Amino acid sequence: MEGKNPVHTGAFLTAYDQREFTPDEVVAREGGQNSLDAGDKVDGVTRLEFRRLSFRGAAKTKFLEAFKFDQLFLGRLDAIASEAKNKQFGVHAKEFMDADCVEALLISDFNTCGLGGAWDDYEPGKDHFGRLVCALNLDDKADNNDSSGGSFGLGKTAYAKSSLINTVVYHSVFVPDERAKGVNRRLMAAGVFPRHSYGDHRYGGFAYFGPELRAGADEVRPFENEEALEFWSLVSECAGVDLSRRNDQTGTDILILMPNVEQEKILAAVEDYYFPAILEHRLSVKFFDDGGEERLPKIHERKDLRPFISLFKAAKDKKQEKTDTKEVAELNRHKDHKIGTIAFSAVPEDFTRSERTNHVAVYRDTGMIINYLKVGSDAFEPAVGVFIADKDTHKYLQMAENAAHSEWSGKVRKLEETYPGIGPEIVDRVNNVFRGRFAQFQKGLQPDVVASKTATGLMSRLLSTALSGDKGSNVPPKPFKNPVALHLTRSAREGDHSIWRLRITDNESTPVEPFKLEIYPSISLAGDSRMVAIKHMEFSIKDQSGALVARGTKPSIEHQFERGTVLDYHIEFLNPGQRNFIVRCKCIAEGELVDA
Repeated sequence: MEGKNPVHTGAFLTAYDQREFTPDEVVAREGGQNSLDAGDKVDGVTRLEFRRLSFRGAAKTKFLEAFKFDQLFLGRLDAIASEAKNKQFGVHAKEFMDADCVEALLISDFNTCGLGGAWDDYEPGKDHFGRLVCALNLDDKADNNDSSGGSFGLGKTAYAKSSLINTVVYHSVFVPDERAKGVNRRLMAAGVFPRHSYGDHRYGGFAYFGPELRAGADEVRPFENEEALEFWSLVSECAGVDLSRRNDQTGTDILILMPNVEQEKILAAVEDYYFPAILEHRLSVKFFDDGGEERLPKIHERKDLRPFISLFKAAKDKKQEKTDTKEVAELNRHKDHKIGTIAFSAVPEDFTRSERTNHVAVYRDTGMIINYLKVGSDAFEPAVGVFIADKDTHKYLQMAENAAHSEWSGKVRKLEETYPGIGPEIVDRVNNVFRGRFAQFQKGLQPDVVASKTATGLMSRLLSTALSGDKGSNVPPKPFKNPVALHLTRSAREGDHSIWRLRITDNESTPVEPFKLEIYPSISLAGDSRMVAIKHMEFSIKDQSGALVARGTKPSIEHQFERGTVLDYHIEFLNPGQRNFIVRCKCIAEGELVDA
């Protein structure tokens, strides 16, 4: 660490803010975006493979010795783990050295350009190896291409943080050129370790494994050509899998040692975020377990993705549509810039992934869903949507993305510097217009209701009817007497939740013998002229101790009821706002219906 402006890994590791994404999602998103960017100017479909590998016994020992972990890494572990915050790293590192078997995750891409250019320079669009493996915190985009995901020099942070020992091996084949000095293959290992003191020096934690740049130098360079091929052949041999890559098979292999991510979750994340690229045959993805068994993403089998896939296709087609439950429309231009296309729909009955209800999948032409943003309100009927940004906005949106590619912000410094005035204005317009149109669409799905009790509203009439005992002349008499008494009262209503109390007791008609009682609460919305059942609102049923009894959009309870029984529950739901949500309850007692 230099005395002035010391560089160390602590700040670097926190610079990559992965936002709400899980580690598995980060690996899927980073791997997919890097591959698509690298395949943009290469013929054919970009291929991406995730492969689980194992190094066992003597093969593992050979692997450790080849990369000199015993000489370069082992001696530092005590120094690194001496600080309390690094003890967990020390535990994983010791396990890596001592265990008979360690696992690795290999991410490989094909029909891509590979990591060419200079390894010790960082020109956008040229020095791919230097930018991915060696650069720190770059804020310029990788290529002069609006469909690129861009690069902040933080890609290796995502990969390093996916390793329990923050260690990754990079191998790549590429077309030799003048910047690469005729080289067409490179290999280098990189570690992003905690800063530490060792011997008489303070180390920032950035570690690279390769041959000396020159005799006696502290700096190393990547292995190149035959040296790189020899090391990669050794990795293949130790893993017991053919990982060979021909000199004309350009692309990159990223080997994450001791991964903390799960292949099953990465596969789901690829489906979630890369279904556009898969649909459009821009990206092909395969997964292999350590036995070599192959799996493919199955986007059309995901019920929770079907609405988004359907809406994505509709937005791509740009065919205007407006019905009671669906809208497809091109948004109006702003300052002579096309904004994009929206496609919204009510949530279908089989939409099972409730955490994405009222979300909009936002997209610009990178092949990846930027994010699923919560835009709608739970106070209305649920909906989902897709927004596809027009190419007129891409250069602004690309500059407005954060390092995690998770959002567009008009407040990004680089955006204002590059496109002063118009850049932030377009980005803010994009964000505001698709959000506003979704809110408008969702409100259109909701029946007209009163916002509070009124003297003329349904709530007033319900209370009046209850007090007068007038059931109306059109209600037929029941052919039986209710065997239980039901009492429903609202016991609390606060800003973000409503609580109703449901009590069920015996009465003079309760049978002597116990009987099965099925209880079906539901939520309805009181309007000026009718009661509207809410089909998709999730709510909870709890007992008086607060323990959860049931939860869902249609929760139910079953009980053996008898004389003297008292059932006492709380029914809770979130975000009532200012609307008149009413809890109703139906019971079935040995086949007979009881209403409250």
